[in-house]
Amino acid sequence: MRNIVILFICTLTCLLITTAAGSQSLKSLEDNNGFKKYKLGSKFVIGMGIKQKDEEGADKVIIDYTKDMIGDIPIKAIELYYLKDTLARIIVRISPEYYEKLNDAARNSFGQPTQDLSFNEKTRKDSVVGIGNYKDEYMWKANRINLRYYYTYPIRSGGAYGNKILYLSYALNDYPQRLSRAKKVQTAAKNF
Repeated sequence: MRNIVILFICTLTCLLITTAAGSQSLKSLEDNNGFKKYKLGSKFVIGMGIKQKDEEGADKVIIDYTKDMIGDIPIKAIELYYLKDTLARIIVRISPEYYEKLNDAARNSFGQPTQDLSFNEKTRKDSVVGIGNYKDEYMWKANRINLRYYYTYPIRSGGAYGNKILYLSYALNDYPQRLSRAKKVQTAAKNF
């Protein structure tokens, strides 16, 4: 009986330590509040670049001249999405050959993802290979922001013609609601 109690206490202690470590990792995501010097919730600064409307309705600024890196992984481009001049989403585009290294770096920095939204060889139910792409998609969701790792690649090796996409997306958790509010046209009564 005593051995069972000791085993139970050890198991409970290990579980609490693991939970605390995961919470600490998400806290560091929350503390970072974005990518490098680009902080979610900050206001638009004219020197950042030229705003263009994207298809969803947000103002988008593309920074494709960056020398920023994630460890030793080079960044191709950074896309900043502003809603009413407030930075609400950041997409960091990375060359697809770094998919494995980036996934490991994200897991080492923020722990195991809180959600796995992948559709790949491990997660598909049938054995028939269809036409299209697999995707590895993982999300780390903190209280205020989330980080999404997204990698899409062809089911069959497409050689040079296979479309592969790799990026990290930092966003405020209420980004979809902010986007829908920003799409609504604000018309004052004095305009009539």
